[in-house]
Amino acid sequence: MSQPTPTIPFRDRAASRPVHPARTRRAGSRPRRWGGTAILTGLLLGILLVPLPLQAQDAAPRTTRNGLKEPVRFSARDSLLVHFPPRTRPDDAASDTSRARDNGTGTLYGESRVAYADAELAAHRITILFDLRELRAAGLPVDTGMVGRPQIRQGQETFSGQALAFNLRTERGRVVGARTRIEEGFIRAGIAKVREDSTIFIQDGAYTTCSCVDDPSYSLRSSKMKIVDEKWIYTGPLQLYLYNIPTPLWLPFGFLPARSGRRSGPLPPQYGEDEFGFYLRGWGWYFALNDYMDLQLRGSLWTRGSWGLNTLYRYNKRYRYSGQLELDFARLRRGESGDPDFAVENRGRFRWSHNQTISPTASLSANVNLTSSSYLRAFSELYEDRVQQTTSSSIRLSKRWPAGGRNLSLNLTHQQNFATGDVALTLPNLTFSQNAVKPFRREQRGPGASERWYELITYSYNFSLNNAFNFTPRSDTTGISWFEALLSPSRFREATGREEHFAFKASHRVPVSAAFNVNRLPLLGGFHMNLSPFFNYEEDWFIRTTRQTFSDTLNTLIRHSVPGFFALRQFNLGISSNTTFYGLFPIGIGPYQGVRHTVRPSLSFSYQPDFFDPAWGYTRTFTNAQGEAERYAIVSGVRRGLQQALSLSLNNTFETKRVEVDSTGERRSTPIKLFNLDFSTSYNFAADSLKMSSISMRGRTRLLGQVDLDFSAAFSPYRLDTQGRTIDDYVFDPARLDFARLTNLSVTARTSLRSRTRGSTSRPATPNRARFDQNPFLPPDQSPFPDPDTGPADFAIPWSLNLDFTYGVSKTGLTTSRRAILNLSTDFNLTPNWKVQARSGYDFVRNDIVTTSLAVFRDFECWQMSFNWIPFGDFQSWGFDLHVKSGHLRDLLRIRQPKSDIKDRFGNLLR
Repeated sequence: MSQPTPTIPFRDRAASRPVHPARTRRAGSRPRRWGGTAILTGLLLGILLVPLPLQAQDAAPRTTRNGLKEPVRFSARDSLLVHFPPRTRPDDAASDTSRARDNGTGTLYGESRVAYADAELAAHRITILFDLRELRAAGLPVDTGMVGRPQIRQGQETFSGQALAFNLRTERGRVVGARTRIEEGFIRAGIAKVREDSTIFIQDGAYTTCSCVDDPSYSLRSSKMKIVDEKWIYTGPLQLYLYNIPTPLWLPFGFLPARSGRRSGPLPPQYGEDEFGFYLRGWGWYFALNDYMDLQLRGSLWTRGSWGLNTLYRYNKRYRYSGQLELDFARLRRGESGDPDFAVENRGRFRWSHNQTISPTASLSANVNLTSSSYLRAFSELYEDRVQQTTSSSIRLSKRWPAGGRNLSLNLTHQQNFATGDVALTLPNLTFSQNAVKPFRREQRGPGASERWYELITYSYNFSLNNAFNFTPRSDTTGISWFEALLSPSRFREATGREEHFAFKASHRVPVSAAFNVNRLPLLGGFHMNLSPFFNYEEDWFIRTTRQTFSDTLNTLIRHSVPGFFALRQFNLGISSNTTFYGLFPIGIGPYQGVRHTVRPSLSFSYQPDFFDPAWGYTRTFTNAQGEAERYAIVSGVRRGLQQALSLSLNNTFETKRVEVDSTGERRSTPIKLFNLDFSTSYNFAADSLKMSSISMRGRTRLLGQVDLDFSAAFSPYRLDTQGRTIDDYVFDPARLDFARLTNLSVTARTSLRSRTRGSTSRPATPNRARFDQNPFLPPDQSPFPDPDTGPADFAIPWSLNLDFTYGVSKTGLTTSRRAILNLSTDFNLTPNWKVQARSGYDFVRNDIVTTSLAVFRDFECWQMSFNWIPFGDFQSWGFDLHVKSGHLRDLLRIRQPKSDIKDRFGNLLR
């Protein structure tokens, strides 16, 4: 099996020097042989080549009377044989040099090399024809093939073959049985001719990406090929061969990229079948506009009348900005005209991503995704897209002033829920923050002077301005989109029943605190504690307030807004403290010695008045249907109820250490964290009942170094009455071992196991594609529609297993709900070239299998195959894909059957 030989750089040995006629030997009538490199050093082959003068050469190349521009350098490991024609007269010695130069030959033996201009020829034997200014090369046939196969390198191209010829005057070459490699592809040619401008003409050529050039698993063959500018391969009629078997796949012409990089050209389509019929999807044209941007225009057609357009514009300038803009539109035709379910839908998607560094302290970023669930379900073949329920977008402009500790950001956000139709926009959200400042700190203090208590006072400032649009359509309103409601206040009121089109709010936050270290406490000696009093002031500005009245005639509550500036001022204050102490349990099990218990308690007390009190002026009253006065807040965010709360949290960390003793008796210990256990609760002294809040507990640990275990629980200290309502009666009863009532429990255990990665030449089933975030741009590497492949399959990992088990209990009143789900994902190699990937799970509460997917991959020498199957659930489908590994031919030589609906084809078998 023959492969192209890598180019060996020409070595300028002592024998590899330009030849001058002044140093020629007298030619005889029979061949003379000189052996060894040392003899070649003294050999003067000036009768052949370039009669250069002995003085220094001009900077510019100059054509000699022999028609050559530069010296010819040569070398041979074995010997050089020079043959001169016999003299016609005995006294004709003066003409020896000219006759030899015109009619003689020279032959280099053993690792021979000849270099001229940008061409280099290497072979076992090279024959020099003086009269033709031509080099002819051949290898040495042996039982196992050929030693010293001829090879020529000219420019960026390297050819090897059975026989080679190169003309020094015209700088053209001819290769018989040529082999060459161009980027990731290989070319085999019956005859290849190389011109001086590096244009290559090929007769009986074959192109493949298989490394076995002589017997590839596939090849594209043509009687005529042409390689231009080392960039493109143009062919005549082109036919696909599997091994040496011709197939019916035939094209009248073809052109293939010979070098990776950006260039304008056509984009191949994807074909397949889905619920809209047979399709050709994603075909179009790629425009390499310049070094900083490119453009893709694609179209899609379905046999049942649907069509789609896609535009992708990308830009990238290193260290400055990068991004892409994508606009999709599709007109989908469902069913046939006259059918009850016939419908024509227009679906679109707009996506924009942008990252820009304006200055070292300013930046702009954007991630906009405006789409619909129907569009994703119609076009995407990824499970995550088809079950997606929400989408979000954001645009952010930020500016920092590091010296002053100030930050400013301007944000535009969008959030949409496909299930409910709710949309939330901020147009815009402006935030400004001032980092912590100590206003009373002295600039100059004496050496060793400590800070005074008032110097520890710290404040910061946060400002936010928010203009929100919240669209929540009523259940009895249809046909009004959130975009229509955004542009029309009347359509907004019709769809939502609310008058306030935009909700404007400006907020100021000023937290003030001080941190004191208490090193001594009465009766506790050297007990250390951090003490921090705090005061938080908040002020919110509104331009509208709300009024509520009850209509006896309509028997409904009527809300209307009143324009006018309104300020909501609220505050809270308190004090917090925390400390840390340790405990050591002298417990030893094998190499594990001692258990260290770290306790971090935190205690805080906060006070907040009841801002619902009429004295603050933030509330009004209306008379309800029962004739009672009911109080309500005229703006959002008014805090209800007096707060005199004592909060407690307790963080526990348990650790041990592994002690190892080496052969020298040196002890080495490694700390190991066993688990964390945290508790928190609070008690409101001002509440009239149910003063104690729920007790929260969280824990984390790792079992056997493999299983991560997280659990959380919430306990209520109060009992329930017969109707499931919480009453002011504590559960705590030590005699009955009742301490609290469980209201919520969640336990999650997960592990990931995999075998060791082995060395393998097998490539992933989906090859790594070049990323766009490099510079300069790379050619398009993605279809506008998601690839149906499950994902890269790493054949170097024999097997892997991921397990995730979740158990939860939730108790609301007298109702208890449970969930227990086991999720599993695995992949394993059936053979070194067969891999299976699976994802599934089981719901123990519903006794049902959750969404399951199965993928089978086969890695061939030059091909990749995958089969994807979702046998259960709402998104049952299957897909088949077979393609070559070459990135150039991946979309051309591809057989796909994507996203086929099982219900249409196998529904009767699965029932």
